[in-house]
Amino acid sequence: MSEGNNPIPRWLKQDLPPTLSQRFEFENYAETRRFLDDLSKLCEQTQLYPNLSFGKNYVSVTIDANGNKIATEHIALAQKIDNLFAGNN
Repeated sequence: MSEGNNPIPRWLKQDLPPTLSQRFEFENYAETRRFLDDLSKLCEQTQLYPNLSFGKNYVSVTIDANGNKIATEHIALAQKIDNLFAGNN
């Protein structure tokens, strides 16, 4: 994917193992918590559950393709997570 047509330009794509990852940073814990709560709801809706690590002011999200190729549903989830982040900031 070239940057011009990449639907998720801020995400780091890795091929082995196939993952998409991004770190989201927040001003305070309340924003971090709100994002995590919204992300939890999104995961329940999509039935896709990324790996998360977080601290007071950040959330790191890794979408694991479970050994398969990154598919459209993974990219769609990344886009929805980007939209959540934009709505929380």
